[in-house]
Amino acid sequence: MNYIKSLRSIIGTRPIIAPGSAIIVMSKENELLLQLRSDTKDWGIPGGGMELGDSFEETAKKELYEETGLITNHLEILGVASGKEFYYKFPHGDEIYNATVIFKASKITGNIKKDEESLELAYFPLDSLPELNYTTQKILEKIGYI
Repeated sequence: MNYIKSLRSIIGTRPIIAPGSAIIVMSKENELLLQLRSDTKDWGIPGGGMELGDSFEETAKKELYEETGLITNHLEILGVASGKEFYYKFPHGDEIYNATVIFKASKITGNIKKDEESLELAYFPLDSLPELNYTTQKILEKIGYI
């Protein structure tokens, strides 16, 4: 059982602080990789929650691979997203306050493949992004990408 699910089994849908990593992947054409999420049906950047014992970097690498099939050993910290503006309530009722380290991945290898968390993966020009989920919108604003 993962860490967040373990907490949820005890506290239900009440708000928790959710540490995690978000990963910015840019194509050679300077387009941003986004995933159409299966749980919320909206576009966001790859990322996810930290497991017990993992570092933010390990979380970023693991989530990037699991959600996109891509691999990197080169991560640059772009910022930290936390506080009231990073509160989120999932459609099923779970509430979180994100505490997310934002990374930019470079020297990417592997082939894009979606997992069960992704309905679609696609690159978009920064000046022509689809409608983004709230958290991704706030993250991209925080790091100056939009």
